[in-house]
Amino acid sequence: MLCVRLLLPLCLLSTLPPGVNGESAGGCGYQACPAVKPGMLNVHLVPHTHDDVGWLKTVDQYYYGGHTDIQRAGVQYILDSVIPQLQDDPAKRFIYVEVAFFHLWWQNQSDRMKTLVKQLVSEGT
Repeated sequence: MLCVRLLLPLCLLSTLPPGVNGESAGGCGYQACPAVKPGMLNVHLVPHTHDDVGWLKTVDQYYYGGHTDIQRAGVQYILDSVIPQLQDDPAKRFIYVEVAFFHLWWQNQSDRMKTLVKQLVSEGT
C-alpha cells in the first residue's frame, strides 16, 4: 500500500527528486504510514473515488452534476471537500484516479490552491 496524501496518476504534479525504487526522498511507502501497534491487527483505510468517466453520463454531466435522473453525482465537489481535510490532518490519505475530472477541477483553481495541492502531493506524509 502506498501511503501518500493525494495520489494522482502519473504523478504529474510531483516534483520530488527520485529515490530508491521510485520513492521520494521525503519518504513514501510504508515508512510514511503511521506506526503500527505490535500484537494488533493494523488496517489501512484509504478513502478514494471511483467515478467512471463517461459511463452513464458525459464528462460534463458527471462533473457538474447534470442529469440527476440517471445518477446523482457532482464530482467537482470531491476535491473541494477532501483538500481541506488533508490539509487539516497530516495522517489522512486519499486516492484520486479520474484524471479527466481532475483536469476540469484543476483548470478552475487559483494559484494558491494549485500550490497547496502540489505541496500535499510532494509531502507524501
